[in-house]
Amino acid sequence: MKISDVAKQLGLNPKTIRFYEDQGLIAPKRADSESWFSAGKNRVFGQEDLSRLDFVKKARELDFSIKEIQSVLDYYDQGPACGCGSRNKVDELIERKLAEVRQLKKSLLDLEKKLIDIRENNTVIAARLAGEPSEPEGEFLIADYILPATDKREK
Repeated sequence: MKISDVAKQLGLNPKTIRFYEDQGLIAPKRADSESWFSAGKNRVFGQEDLSRLDFVKKARELDFSIKEIQSVLDYYDQGPACGCGSRNKVDELIERKLAEVRQLKKSLLDLEKKLIDIRENNTVIAARLAGEPSEPEGEFLIADYILPATDKREK
C-alpha cells in the first residue's frame, strides 16, 4: 500500500504519516520505484504499519504525547509476540491521563465559580453606579471589575 492509500484509509494526512515515520513510530519498508520521477524508493505499508498508525492516531486523539506513544510501542516491540506486554503500559498511561483530566476539570470548575462570582460583583457595582450617577472619584478602581464579590465583602 502506498502512503496516499494509507492516508485515505486511516483519515490521516500524508505529511502526518511522514512525521510519525521521522519520529520512529513506524518504519514502512521501501520498494524500488519504477517511476522515472521518484527519488528511488517508495514506502510500502503492510498490515503491521496500518495497525501501528491506527494505534498512533487513536492515541493522539486521546492527547497522548509522541514520547508516551513511543514508550507503548517499545513495550509492544520488545514484549511477547502477542503484543500483550504493552497493555499494562497503555493502562498506566490511561490512568495518568485520567488524573490529568480530573485535575483540569477541577481547575475549570474553580475558574467557572470565580468568573460567576466576578460577574455577580460587577452586577452589584453596576446597580450601585446606576443609583449614584456621579460616582465619587476613586471609589471603584479598574481592578474592582475583576474582583470576586466574596473578596470585596472581606475587605
